[in-house]
Amino acid sequence: MKKDEDQGFALIDELSAELDELRRAGDQLDEAVALRFGLNRTDLRCLGILYRRGRVTAGELADESGLTPGAITTVLDRLERGGYANRVADPADRRRVLVVSTVATREIGARVQGEVELATRRALDGRSAEELTVIRDYLRGVRGVYEAQIAALTVGAAPGAGGVPPEPGATEERQSRAPIKGVAAGRLEFTKGAARVKLSGDPSLPDLYRASFEGPAPEIKVSGGTVTVQQRRRFRPFDWRAQSAEFALSTAVPWDISLRGGMWKLTADLRSLRLTRLEVGGGASDIEVTLPAPVGTVPVRISGGASKVVLRRPKGSEARAEVSGGASQLVFDDQRLGAIGGRTVLGSAGFAEATDRYEIHFTGGASQVTVEAF
Repeated sequence: MKKDEDQGFALIDELSAELDELRRAGDQLDEAVALRFGLNRTDLRCLGILYRRGRVTAGELADESGLTPGAITTVLDRLERGGYANRVADPADRRRVLVVSTVATREIGARVQGEVELATRRALDGRSAEELTVIRDYLRGVRGVYEAQIAALTVGAAPGAGGVPPEPGATEERQSRAPIKGVAAGRLEFTKGAARVKLSGDPSLPDLYRASFEGPAPEIKVSGGTVTVQQRRRFRPFDWRAQSAEFALSTAVPWDISLRGGMWKLTADLRSLRLTRLEVGGGASDIEVTLPAPVGTVPVRISGGASKVVLRRPKGSEARAEVSGGASQLVFDDQRLGAIGGRTVLGSAGFAEATDRYEIHFTGGASQVTVEAF
């Protein structure tokens, strides 16, 4: 028995070593391809996505590659100049732009990824179904751990995730509000991230919104029903620890909420609102959102990595959660998953037939995520 255990430990060590060598070889292959075709590693990552997908929107490419909208525009400019991508209007929606692969992209993909895929298939030929299942599950588990760590590190670098507590008396309070007259729908936008934010609906509020801040106050612009919140400068960790914000939103109009640039410690009680969309981009950590009953199909998108996220919806509300990029410790109602890789979809029993429902999408990895009914 002792000999078998020692042999098992030795094989585990060998597997770990081989995995490290595989990762190193893949990294060297990417470097060689980038050098051969005059690309950088970011461009190459986007080319790999284009090769697999054929055509995607710029937003989807940004989500899958982990780039910001501004960075993906720069990448696409370079790829288009090099003949590796074309931007065309979506025939189904002329307002939307699709990114389409070219012959050059497909040639690079076939020469590199295609050759690797063929060689891998040859190495697996003749393996039994049981052996292939073990290999698949092992790779999925390892990938899930990696991507969950990426998510945790990504949101760990989000505003306010580090630093020191504020000194006593280092905060100051600011207030903001706007009239609701003439507004049919509201949109709340955070464009450069935030920390320690509380959101809620207030049926008694006579204004479109009311906000109060402690610490450095952001710049707020109001145009129609759109409220844009933007930090005035890049804060040091001290500043992020010293700040907080509370927003009360009118329940007289429906709301589209977009929180981009990284969000740390968000508490949102939206039960009294009519929510048309919720987006959190650029990393999310320590997030608790209580959702209202959905009206129609309501999209909820969390991109750039998610860690310690809880989404609660009213009991009886149908929902589906899709995770792209791997996950660790994912809970959906009574379903619990450990480390998983790739794309995972979990849904409530009546989701497909429901007209009022939540479509929830996590991209960029997820760790310690809960979607539940209350």
